[in-house]
Amino acid sequence: MTIPPTQTGYGFVRGSKEIVKFNDLPISQPGQNGVLLKIQAAGLCRSDHHILISQSPETPDTMVMGHEISGTVAKAGDLIARDPRYKVGNRFCLFISDACGACENCREGRDNHCSDHGYQGYGITKNGGFQEYLLVENVRNLIPIPNSVSFEEAALATDAILTPFHAIMKVKGSLRPTSKVLVLGAGGLGLHAIQILRQFGCTIVCVDQKSGNENTVKKLGAHEFYSSFGDLSHKKESFHLSFDFIGNQESVNCSCKFVRSNGKIVMVGMAKSRVEFPNFDLSRREIEVIYNFGGNSREQGEVLKWIEAGIILPIVETKPMDKLPEFLAKMKKGEIVGRVAFTPISKL
Repeated sequence: MTIPPTQTGYGFVRGSKEIVKFNDLPISQPGQNGVLLKIQAAGLCRSDHHILISQSPETPDTMVMGHEISGTVAKAGDLIARDPRYKVGNRFCLFISDACGACENCREGRDNHCSDHGYQGYGITKNGGFQEYLLVENVRNLIPIPNSVSFEEAALATDAILTPFHAIMKVKGSLRPTSKVLVLGAGGLGLHAIQILRQFGCTIVCVDQKSGNENTVKKLGAHEFYSSFGDLSHKKESFHLSFDFIGNQESVNCSCKFVRSNGKIVMVGMAKSRVEFPNFDLSRREIEVIYNFGGNSREQGEVLKWIEAGIILPIVETKPMDKLPEFLAKMKKGEIVGRVAFTPISKL
């Protein structure tokens, strides 16, 4: 495979709250144990918008964005080039967290909370997938893609599906056919959460401000749909669990109102950096509030199996990478259903 010396990409530049196009980015060669990944698909997430507007000090001053990544091996380092797992053309999606694999958290299966590398991730604190080629220094981040799973679907498996899967599996012991479950938000995460939840046979009630989502939400497994919190026609304190894929004060208030005693509020969305909970009320009713961030690499492999088996249908449309700024603007306006995955316009 011929690899060009430079490439085009999109990402973060400190001081700009809009995504920036990079021309003539150098393409790095892999080290002895690394892999150069040719990007085949990279998904757009609302977290990408958060990265741009938050201007976090943890974000490098210049960085290629995009953390939902899949691709093929373009070149392997000298020490692994003869390993059949990493031959040119092999298909992988990327585990976002740059985990060491050796610390206590990683050994216990919590490699999304690596205590050695900390909060590091592709497209979050280091270069990501909105480019043509990506250097992967640690091959433990490469998760094989089943043959029947497309690159676009595999890209979504890294976050849009992995994140709700992780959140749901943490409380699966509370999910029964008799459970009433509230799903707040039917974006990229919420739509896939509904598909996962339906496997437990519970009653699923969804609230999302986009009324046009109703048919999609019900087709995927929700029993009821409401386009505003105020329209939710259920008794107070009547739900066993609430999954909040929004994460603002209104969604928190809704969960607190409708979750029953000894129920669970599962927080996933991060629309706001701070929200308030009624401490005494939740204590009196013994409600658990459970936070989530991403998922671990074992779960990512499991998600790919669910997709392969047809249990989860990834909701994704594919666009060329040069449409990224246009669709970022659409996402901010709430005009996207599910996810958009972008394919690079390669020079070769």
